[in-house]
Amino acid sequence: MDIKHLRYFIAVIESNYNLLEASKKIFVSQPALSQMINSFEKKENVILFERSHGRLKGLTPPGQLFYDHAKQVLEQHDNMMEQLQEASTQLKGKIKIGIPPFVLSIVFSEIIIQLILNNPDIQIEIVELGAFELRKSLILKEVDIAILLTPTAMDTETIEERLLVENEFCAFMDRNHALASKPVISWSDLHHAPIAICNKTFMAYHQLHHAFEHHNISPNIIITSGNWDFMLMTVVKTELISFIPAVFSDHFTNKNVVKKYFDQPLPWQVIMCRHKKQLYSRVENYIFNAILDYFKQEA
Repeated sequence: MDIKHLRYFIAVIESNYNLLEASKKIFVSQPALSQMINSFEKKENVILFERSHGRLKGLTPPGQLFYDHAKQVLEQHDNMMEQLQEASTQLKGKIKIGIPPFVLSIVFSEIIIQLILNNPDIQIEIVELGAFELRKSLILKEVDIAILLTPTAMDTETIEERLLVENEFCAFMDRNHALASKPVISWSDLHHAPIAICNKTFMAYHQLHHAFEHHNISPNIIITSGNWDFMLMTVVKTELISFIPAVFSDHFTNKNVVKKYFDQPLPWQVIMCRHKKQLYSRVENYIFNAILDYFKQEA
């Protein structure tokens, strides 16, 4: 059987073994379809179909096995031809990338602008959600690529993960805060301290709560927000402490705010994730590898 005959074979099964209905779908006469099946069975000395009074009623065990393999072969053939056709044409298509707003503005703004300007025929849709929500979107395949934060809690058997950025959380406070004079601070310094923290839609919220529990401290959460700039401004002339990745300080300048590292760092890692597949579209591979290359050069 060649690819064409495999399609005929599958059409028969998907037509509930009705040769007349299958022949109409594939534009082949019913006698020709019946002869193709009989000739193949005779040539290979195998019975693919169960029959009753000359009518096809179902698949034999060898027929079921052949059907399962036929579907795989056709899928691979169709993917191969799609890739071949894409390779012969201009790179174009669409892709949906999920990025947390903070990561987009601080880490991804340059590469995303480059990709959009340099590839006018690729429709790049950015989905802005917290990393915690984006994890669910990736699982449900609502986005092609998701930018997450550790711990991603993804199944690495089905999800490909690539590290892009490695940083750490810092404590930000007013320059007159009692802890501002310390070279580095300890987690124990935060016990019962008033803090501003990101809300539950951010992976950082869960990371920080895990760190509080690990170090057996109970800070006093005064404010939760989805806006990092706002959280930083809350510390000015107050006793509040905010927790932001250190990389943010490169984009925020306020002489009244100081940054303090922890003596036991809490990592902040940006991870690019996508579902593992046998074959990826040309556009998805291009975008995925372009992002990887950009951050390798930045490292």
